[in-house]
Amino acid sequence: MSAINACQLANNAPGLLTVGVITVLRTSEIWRLELAESIGDADGLNLAGKDILPVLSKPNSFLFLSELSFSGIRMQNIDLVHIHRLPRLANLLLNDTGIGNEAVYHLVALKRSLLQLSIATNPLVDDDAIPALLLLPKLSFLTILDTAITMPGLRRLAQGIAEAHRVLDIEVPAPCERYVENLSAHYVVFPAPPLIRLASAAPVLSAAALKRNLAAHAARNPAVVASGTKSEMVERLQRLLETRAADLLVREMIEAADVEEVRSSLS
Repeated sequence: MSAINACQLANNAPGLLTVGVITVLRTSEIWRLELAESIGDADGLNLAGKDILPVLSKPNSFLFLSELSFSGIRMQNIDLVHIHRLPRLANLLLNDTGIGNEAVYHLVALKRSLLQLSIATNPLVDDDAIPALLLLPKLSFLTILDTAITMPGLRRLAQGIAEAHRVLDIEVPAPCERYVENLSAHYVVFPAPPLIRLASAAPVLSAAALKRNLAAHAARNPAVVASGTKSEMVERLQRLLETRAADLLVREMIEAADVEEVRSSLS
């Protein structure tokens, strides 16, 4: 079978990808596979659909495959071990597959090739998946829409991206996006003197200066307490400023904000 005919079969008639067909295709120069119809249960009429997965892991199979989609298929986390040997896999769609954090860790095996990843609409994926995502150094696009990843997880991800001097185009869960769009409701986003911006400066402030800083943030966010012992106020202000710094990195990552503007605001 020629490479062109193989591609036409895989891309235009995915429902025909039985074990026999996928076995024939595995040594072709096919570059894209859409497996939703091939693996999907089809109301009990395709119970052997997942039998094609082991074919993907056979040595020297699909050496030219760069795009693979399992979108909408119910997957087990362990199923992803079958794609570990795909040497050129750059674009992987796993949205709405029911996977969890374990599956994301299985993807680390693709760190040499993976450029684009969708794990959207998988509510079992949460902040514990962030370390695995940081181990994908070539990732340039990521969608985590409708996952259980929260702001603490995004802060960790943004910190890692910034430290590696990387740029990541990312789509984030709606609650996180709303939070980032409304940072001014949580604290003074860009404090001006005599207010401080660095958490490390808080311990040297007088009690009066600490109260002044906390009061300014409390004016934006009533949940901020601008009183207490000096040690309590130091801890509270440090925690607030650390959160602010991390949030700005998240905003930079999400909105592709001007890097120099953000970083100068942190100094």
